Amino acid sequence: MSKQHEFSFAAGAAGYTDKEWRALPPAEVAYQQWLHIEQPPETEVRGVYDEEALHLQFRVYEESPVMRHRQHGDPVYQDSCVEFFVQPLPARDSRYLNFELNAAGVLLLEIGESGGSKRKRILPEAASQFGIRTVLGLWNPECRRMYWELNLRIPFAFLKYWFPDFRAEPGAVMKGNFYKCGDLTPAPHYLSWSPVQSDTPNFHRSDSFGTLVFR
Repeated sequence: MSKQHEFSFAAGAAGYTDKEWRALPPAEVAYQQWLHIEQPPETEVRGVYDEEALHLQFRVYEESPVMRHRQHGDPVYQDSCVEFFVQPLPARDSRYLNFELNAAGVLLLEIGESGGSKRKRILPEAASQFGIRTVLGLWNPECRRMYWELNLRIPFAFLKYWFPDFRAEPGAVMKGNFYKCGDLTPAPHYLSWSPVQSDTPNFHRSDSFGTLVFR
């Protein structure tokens, strides 16, 4: 069953405080598939947009995240990794962007087509525009657990470069999915926000994307 999540508008989103981030409704990245472990890393993501960009914040309850890869473009999905796949113009263009980031903030970015068989890597130099920021070793006193956070800023100018007809305005609809994975972590796992219809591990299934609405 496809899911839906809304992004609200806030002119001051670029300078959001932790309290303001907490006030946003989270998308729970909790659907476990292909491999089932007893305590998968609890993961949630929040999003908000302003005139210039979509701002995302992932929070991951994972005490000792794996961060082997250190160069943008590396296979970060092998590490403790969060991912955002997005189809900016789902009604007219089947292509999607996949942002994959490990807990060190190292980015793998590609543009692909439905099914994931055709993908083009976007040069690592592009990473500097996304305002990637990670904070490790955080502590939540309410649930007494360690977590890490990752912030990502996706400029609308970048989306319009690849999808010239894209407009970020109230009522605009994208398709996408949020993921948490770790292929080569001590407890490999595959978590998604919207369930993926695939018999084998494959996040590149745009037919399983949920709906993302600007409001």
